Amino acid sequence: MLKRVLFPVVALLLSALIIALGWQNRQLRQINEQMASRLQDMQHEAHGLALGTLPETLALKTTQQANVMIGGVRSAPQVLYFFSTACRYCLASMPQLQEIAAARGASELVGVGLPPYEELAGYAGKHDLRFPIAIDSEGDASRRYRATVTPMLMVLATDGSVAYKHVGQLDEQVVQAAMKSLAPGIALP
Repeated sequence: MLKRVLFPVVALLLSALIIALGWQNRQLRQINEQMASRLQDMQHEAHGLALGTLPETLALKTTQQANVMIGGVRSAPQVLYFFSTACRYCLASMPQLQEIAAARGASELVGVGLPPYEELAGYAGKHDLRFPIAIDSEGDASRRYRATVTPMLMVLATDGSVAYKHVGQLDEQVVQAAMKSLAPGIALP
């Protein structure tokens, strides 16, 4: 008799425990997802200037010994690509960078080379980079733009403010987002 009564009670308690643990597991997963999202946001904010920031204009020398200005008011947006020849993610991003270079329209694209500087000209030639490669030899650009991780892509609006930024390896989503920030309000294919 005791077994008849005890078995359903134990089964009911175990069922309630399983349901409670399932609910708790679901809650923990949601908290984990929220924390991962916030960590990603914090990492994104830690590198590069915040959207809307208006950095000062900066003059840099290129690998061709010409002067190039980054930042400031312009007639067309400016795309800045911070990279290093020693960065494997920069190398892996080369197809997407070439895609941006080909589709940028009137926008100016400037590569901002970080150390090692002596390899920049050869790297640009090897990868057929047909845009100015500025040498950040004094570290002014990396400090002003908070380029602490490479690659980093920034689109500056015509007023010089940061309209878009991406930190890390480029992919097709980044290409689309960068192109959209170059021509806001225009539908892309």
